[in-house]
Amino acid sequence: MDYKEAVSEIYDLQKYAIKLGLDNIKSLMSLLDNPQNQYPVIHIAGTNGKGSTAFYIAGILQAMGMNVGLFTSPHLIDFRERIQVNGIKIEKSFVLDFWQRIKELVQARKATFFDTITALGLDYFRTKNVDVSVVETGLGGRLDSTNIVDSEIVVITPIDFDHQKQLGSKLEEIAAEKAGIIKNKSVVFSAKQQKPALDVLLNVEKKTKTFIYYPDYIKINFKLTTLDRMEFDIIDDFNKDLLSGLYTKQVGAFQADNIGLAYLVSRYFLQKKGIDFNHSLFEKQLKNIFWPGRLQKIQSHPDIIFDVSHNPAGIKKTLHYLLENINQKSLHILLGLVSDKSHEEIVNFIAGKCEFIYVTEPDTHRKLDGAVLVESFKKNNNDAILIKNSQKAFDYAKTQLKDEDT
Repeated sequence: MDYKEAVSEIYDLQKYAIKLGLDNIKSLMSLLDNPQNQYPVIHIAGTNGKGSTAFYIAGILQAMGMNVGLFTSPHLIDFRERIQVNGIKIEKSFVLDFWQRIKELVQARKATFFDTITALGLDYFRTKNVDVSVVETGLGGRLDSTNIVDSEIVVITPIDFDHQKQLGSKLEEIAAEKAGIIKNKSVVFSAKQQKPALDVLLNVEKKTKTFIYYPDYIKINFKLTTLDRMEFDIIDDFNKDLLSGLYTKQVGAFQADNIGLAYLVSRYFLQKKGIDFNHSLFEKQLKNIFWPGRLQKIQSHPDIIFDVSHNPAGIKKTLHYLLENINQKSLHILLGLVSDKSHEEIVNFIAGKCEFIYVTEPDTHRKLDGAVLVESFKKNNNDAILIKNSQKAFDYAKTQLKDEDT
């Protein structure tokens, strides 16, 4: 067996439906002698922004000299993006060796794809002797495979509606599932939350040592926002500090909040480990790091932007930022969704906000029929062109752009 065959067999585990629960991951980790107990963990849950926040935390801690593991999902291009140490993807040889070691147990238990890659990442971090691992949940929190970790710090990014089938139809129910990663000794950091979600977190917080609510301590003062960069200050009331003139190629007002939250978490963790926070290293890292697929501009004149927003709350934030920085009449939108998203709410928001809409379908068995999206746009008095093949749809949309369009 080679690496390609091993990854193909790991992907085949997706035939087992999502199974929320910790039985399988406990068995896998026991076989591996519970590597997740051998390093501190910063555990992140939420609806939107958790991958970005995890990425920024890992990057900041790495800039301060720490050996940092990062576990995120999904990947954009390469399976190995999901598991990194200091920004370097897991070795193909480790993936192959791991699969050969654990394949029999995985198949016997019908463990899921996510169970398996969670075990892979947590085992890999042990072999790399990480100082800390930053772990993003997959779905929910309480019954998510990653909840095998005993988190030193828990981070909750904004909670909103998504995956209602698995997590509940009310915001309070979704929040309770996300909050399930909070352990008795965890220090909890939370992004700004809607009141029903915040009430749940505050109730859970009673069992923890510390609850730090981001909006109470951090203010973002924007100096410049464009499609190419942002410049802003962080006013930090928690550490009584001002970080001025910060610059990043990452754009989106929500990304500034993700960066602010990551900064607050990282600085707290460093302080607990007796490591000084270095302002210049932070500023340098902020200029260099970029989390791809998030309002990522891949071409100018005309401007072409890729974004992975995939639920109503995420798409609203993305479009708000976009429309603040471009001429609405020059906006073309190419949209494809999977079938478990609230497509009507997404269409209701997009309709009327741009001149041209193209509908396509993601290359996955979970795709939403593009005709359903087109019909939804029609109900909102918006015409949409359907091209089911996403590459052909993208190529066609590009031919429709004038130099000043987006």
